[in-house]
Amino acid sequence: MKKLIYSLFTLTLLFGMASCEEKPVEGKPVLSASTDLFVADGEEGVEFTVKVGDVDVTAESVIYVDNKPITGNFFTATEAKFYKVFATYNGQLSNQLSVQAANPALYIALPEDTQADKFDGFHHNVLMTQATGTWCGYCPYMIRAIELFRENGSNAANTVVVATHYDDEFSCKASEEAISALRVSGFPSSFFNLNPEAIVENNDPNINSEVINASAGMELKEKANVGIAATVATNSSKSVIAVRAAVKVGKTGAYRINAWLVEDKLPAYQSSNWYEFSNGMSTVLIEHDFVLRGASCVSPIQGELLGGKASCEQGETIEYYYEFDADDAEFVHATNCKVVVLVSAGSGKNFYVNNVIECPVGKSVPFAYN
Repeated sequence: MKKLIYSLFTLTLLFGMASCEEKPVEGKPVLSASTDLFVADGEEGVEFTVKVGDVDVTAESVIYVDNKPITGNFFTATEAKFYKVFATYNGQLSNQLSVQAANPALYIALPEDTQADKFDGFHHNVLMTQATGTWCGYCPYMIRAIELFRENGSNAANTVVVATHYDDEFSCKASEEAISALRVSGFPSSFFNLNPEAIVENNDPNINSEVINASAGMELKEKANVGIAATVATNSSKSVIAVRAAVKVGKTGAYRINAWLVEDKLPAYQSSNWYEFSNGMSTVLIEHDFVLRGASCVSPIQGELLGGKASCEQGETIEYYYEFDADDAEFVHATNCKVVVLVSAGSGKNFYVNNVIECPVGKSVPFAYN
């Protein structure tokens, strides 16, 4: 009798062990990351998860970073760069992700948000892009109009100006893409919030300054659905400029973010058909300001999807980080640079700037509220 009971117990145990051996889950593995941005300090990192449907198969998967398998599912780095990540499970490949490790020396803390729970009533700025070129004899009319606007315009404090040069010594891929996206047909001309229809073309500086101010006022009547904070730093050799930004989402929807690097005090000869501007000379040496030198995302010029998501939820705060290298952006003096962080809203190909800030190198801009 004892032998029979023992045999039954053994069979039951073996059957139970066999039933615990789970078969692989059928389907394509999906890889996700706890964050797409972390500090390359060897300690902070990113945790990966692999699922097939709703089943977590991380423990049975192999995760690869830059084509090399890692142990476990947590990854740290000491080199600041983008890393490509994928996983394999049951002989199948997952989707590929990109995560970024930020330079610890440039990943500067954002300013304190004194109203962290507030997701409305954001201070609103508008973006004005100036289509220009040093070869353009009529462009001094717009240059002077912008000077008058910045000196006297009631909406100047809420307007971020960027000069997008075309076919001259200051043109770059970003400025050419902006001019193409705005469908510029004549120089000089200026646009608001990357909208091809919001245009200023008149040549008279006094009239233009008034039109610019009125146009900015019209754009400012729209509500800012996002708030932006940023800090901008440079390395000891001033060859890299890094921006760390955060965006508070006040309305659920699709958004794009871009960081534009602009530089002031760039000397160059400017063609001039305006006697008063150049004292009768055909060219005059001037300092060009707010010149676009590069963008974190060139195409589309409105930027990449905020948080990499098709839709962001109201109440989210999403971080963004980018480094500009002098070899690529070709800036001359980091101390004369600032970063313009713009967030656009819309759908499909129709994204227009909803809010924008500018932050000089070595400075921070906190979230601002009305």
